[in-house]
Amino acid sequence: MKKKLILLGKTILFLVILLAVMAAVSVVTRRKESYEKNAAFFDEAKKDHVDVLFLGSSHVINGINPAVLYRDYGYTSYNLGGHGSLMQETYWQLIRALDVCKPKCVVVDTYMLEKNYQYIDLMDETATDADRSVSVEQLHLNMDAYPLSKLKIAAINELISDKDIKKEFLFDFMVYHDRWKELGSDDFKALTGGSQRNKLMGAEMRYGVKTDVDVYDKAGDDQILTEETVGMTYLRKILDECKRDGIEVIPVYLPFSATTTDQIAANTAGVIASEFDATYLNMLKAGGIIDEAADLNDHGHLNSTGAEKVTDYIGNALMEKDILIDHRGDEDYSEWEKTVQEYEKDTENLQTDGTDLISQINLLGLKDVSSVIFLNEGSAALKDDGLMHLVSNIAGTDKVFEAAAVGGPYILICDNGNGNIYEASGYETLEGVSTTLGDMMYIPIEKKFRLLYPTSDESLNYLYDDNHLDEDIQIITYDNDTGELLSHLYYTSGHPEYVVNK
Repeated sequence: MKKKLILLGKTILFLVILLAVMAAVSVVTRRKESYEKNAAFFDEAKKDHVDVLFLGSSHVINGINPAVLYRDYGYTSYNLGGHGSLMQETYWQLIRALDVCKPKCVVVDTYMLEKNYQYIDLMDETATDADRSVSVEQLHLNMDAYPLSKLKIAAINELISDKDIKKEFLFDFMVYHDRWKELGSDDFKALTGGSQRNKLMGAEMRYGVKTDVDVYDKAGDDQILTEETVGMTYLRKILDECKRDGIEVIPVYLPFSATTTDQIAANTAGVIASEFDATYLNMLKAGGIIDEAADLNDHGHLNSTGAEKVTDYIGNALMEKDILIDHRGDEDYSEWEKTVQEYEKDTENLQTDGTDLISQINLLGLKDVSSVIFLNEGSAALKDDGLMHLVSNIAGTDKVFEAAAVGGPYILICDNGNGNIYEASGYETLEGVSTTLGDMMYIPIEKKFRLLYPTSDESLNYLYDDNHLDEDIQIITYDNDTGELLSHLYYTSGHPEYVVNK
C-alpha cells in the first residue's frame, strides 16, 4: 500500500512538473505582440481606470493617442484598434473588452463599412491568397492576449471559416511551438512578467510624412451605400450593444486621403448613427482638422502630428458630453502620467535626432523645443515644395517660398520660450532677435560664410563650421525654457533624400 502511495505521489508530481514545463514553453514560444499591446489594458481595466475605449482598424491604432488625450483633457482611454480590423472584428473586440471593463464611452471608427463578407479567411472574390493570409495574421494582434473562453470561441466562429485556422486562435501553442529559432531574451522575460509593453495605452505612432496630396472626386452629401453590407450590420450591433449597456457611443470616421467610395461609406455611417441618436463625427467633412500635406504617414494613416490633432478634436467632443472626469493630478492614475512623460520624451528625441529631415521638421511644428532652420543659398531644399510647406507651417507665413523664388538663403528662428518667430529671406539681416539662447544677430555675408551669434559673444557663430562648409541645411534645436543646446545637425540636400551629418 505504501509503495502504491509513493508511486501515486511521484506520478502526480511528474504530471505537475510536466504541465508546468508545457505552460512555460507555451509562454516562451508564443508571439508577444498581442500581449505587449494589451497588457496595460488588462491591468488598468482591473482598477476600473479605463473610461474610454477606442475601437477600429489601424486608422485608430495610428490615429488616436491616449497619452495626448490624458495630457490635454485628463481622460483615461485605451486604444484597442487592430490592423485591418473589419467591423465584425471590431464588434467582437468590444464584446470581449466589455467582459473585463465597463467604460463610460466607446469611440468606434467606421472605416471599411462597405466591406461585405463575413469570414476574414475567405474574404471576397477580389482577394488573393496573400490578402487572406495577411487578414488572418492581423487578427492575432487583437485575439491572442485574451484567454480561451466562450466569448473567444464565439468570436472565432463568426470570423473564421476554416477549422484548422480556428485552432490557431483557440490553441495558439499549435502555431507558436516551432518558434525556437526566433526566440530572443524578451521571449524568456515573459516568464517573470518582464517582457516589453506598449507605451501608449495600445496606440502605435507613425512618424513618416506624406507631403503630396491625393485628390479624389467628392461624393455628394446624399450618396450612401445602396445595399446592406456585413460592415453596416455589425456597426448597428456595436451601437445597439453600447446603448443597451448604458455606454455613450460615438461613431467616427477619421481623416485621411479618402476615395469617393470611402466618402460614401462615411455618409452611410452617419445615417446608421442617426438611427441610434448617436453623435457622429465625420472628420472627412469637418475640415481643417489635419493638413494632408503634413499629417499623414501614407495614403491611409495619420502620423503622430495628425494623431495629436485628431485626438484633441475627439477630446473636445468628449468634453462637451460632460460625462468624464479629469484625472490629472490623481496619484491613482500615475501610470497615465508616466505614459505622457514617455510619449513627450520620445517625441523630443525625434525632434532633435534628425535621422529623417522631413519627419524632424514636421515634429518641430509641435513646438516642444525651439529651433533654427537654415537653408543656404542654392539649396535643393528650396525646390522641395513638401519640405517648404512644413517650414511654412512652423513659421505661419509663406516667406520660405519667397526665399525659394530668389534662390535663398533662408532662416527661421522659432523661439517657443519667448513666443517669438523670426525669418529672413535672401540677404536680409535680423537684429534684436530675442531668444532663450540670448539676443541674436543674423547676417548672411556670402554662401559659405554667414553669421548667427549672440550679441553678448560675437565669437560664437552658430552657422559656421570649417568641417561643414558644404552642407546646405542646418537644424539647431534648443530647450524652450533654459536655452540649452539640444542638437545641431547638418544636411546635404539631394531631394528626395537628405543626408544628415551630425
